[in-house]
Amino acid sequence: MRVKGIMSGAERRASCRGLFRKLEILPVQCQYILSLMLFIIDNPNNFQTGLEIHGLHAKSKNKLFIPIANFTSVQK
Repeated sequence: MRVKGIMSGAERRASCRGLFRKLEILPVQCQYILSLMLFIIDNPNNFQTGLEIHGLHAKSKNKLFIPIANFTSVQK
């Protein structure tokens, strides 16, 4: 908070939300979500959709699932 306050000239007890927007900085939680989404987009082969697992009439046909790996087959 101190660095953002110094960069923007804000008061010591100013709200962070406005400073993040003013400085165009993503909070840590948003950076984490963004990196996860970019990983999923870059590596679609690592995931299965509910359509592939359950078929056409599943409620979760658009959800992504991590394939379950059998530990012995992964070791080989």
